[in-house]
Amino acid sequence: MRILFIGHNGYEYPHTRVRCYHFARMLSKHPRVETSVLSFRDDLAPHKTEADIYNLRDREKVVLTAKAVWRLLQEKNTVVYIQKAHFHAAAPYWLYRMGWLKSYIFDYDDYDIPLSNFFYRGTLNRLFFGSNRWDEITFRLIRNAAGCVASSRELCSLMQEHNPKVSYIPTGVDADVFKPSAHKPSSAEAVVLWNGLVWGEPILKNIRMLFSAFQRARIQAPNLRLLLAGGGAAWPDLKKVAADRFSDVPIEWREWIDPREMPALLQSVDIGVLPLEGEDRWLRCKSPTKLFEYMSAGLPVIASAVGEASHVIEHQKSGLLAQNEADFSDLLIALAQNPEQRMTLSAHARERIESNYALPVLGERLYHFLQSIFPVLAEKSA
Repeated sequence: MRILFIGHNGYEYPHTRVRCYHFARMLSKHPRVETSVLSFRDDLAPHKTEADIYNLRDREKVVLTAKAVWRLLQEKNTVVYIQKAHFHAAAPYWLYRMGWLKSYIFDYDDYDIPLSNFFYRGTLNRLFFGSNRWDEITFRLIRNAAGCVASSRELCSLMQEHNPKVSYIPTGVDADVFKPSAHKPSSAEAVVLWNGLVWGEPILKNIRMLFSAFQRARIQAPNLRLLLAGGGAAWPDLKKVAADRFSDVPIEWREWIDPREMPALLQSVDIGVLPLEGEDRWLRCKSPTKLFEYMSAGLPVIASAVGEASHVIEHQKSGLLAQNEADFSDLLIALAQNPEQRMTLSAHARERIESNYALPVLGERLYHFLQSIFPVLAEKSA
């Protein structure tokens, strides 16, 4: 069986890197399974930045869609794996509606309905998807899929309302790349890391909460230091918030880091944080890549007890779950003052990843799910 993964962005963005490139690599280890990736950014628009892909004009989107249609016309007997509900799904879904593609798998890793990147013109959305409503387009992609893959339990529940064949497969991590550091924790300094793409208000709100918790924590734990590594459209806004409201918080800023450099960065810090402010559906649906990377690198993690983090982290064993901002601050103080606890959490975090969230584990789960959908795959592997 040949499986073609179709991604909206390129290798630099975690959803495409893990759920297209890495999942494809894991499946290709099985006999008689051939995989490849069609990335709209890497293959069809390499002259564009990752962020540019979210801001294309309709004319540019149509050109890329036409290129994708031409490529897919050569893939009639291929199972297409569509990752995300954005405009890049137009080509495979339209060919499916025309009867050229027999089936597809739909992978959903974020609640993107309020943030979807479809066509601006309703006529184009109706042409390719049969609707101009973002929610209805997403639900059509789910309903008509031969099977769906959800990155979180919340997404799994949402998708099962429209398709009974849904498998829960979190984003996970390449544990062979993200490894613990050999250095032992020290009470002299505790470097706290948040990294990611600051694209808008939801992320800004999360980090404002982190700043506030950190500001309070340093009163009792002056050895804490904060490192932010990232970028995105709202990155300058975040720096302004820090300068205007949190000038007393020691922050080191690093611009966007190549994914291949991230393992080394994680080995150089002491604590990973995942602040989530609020309880909306977008937060509950996230399967945060950084959480798995932190834990795989042996970082003790403090995460807000919202959504998927509550399922991944075993509180006080493989990480710490904060119920609110004050709790987040208290947990920062506790880790800053207790290197031994950091070592214990580090060991259990790594064990949790190896057992449940490493790529080989997730690859096997995906392979068995595909076997349940495509009997020919089960027959050939018997």
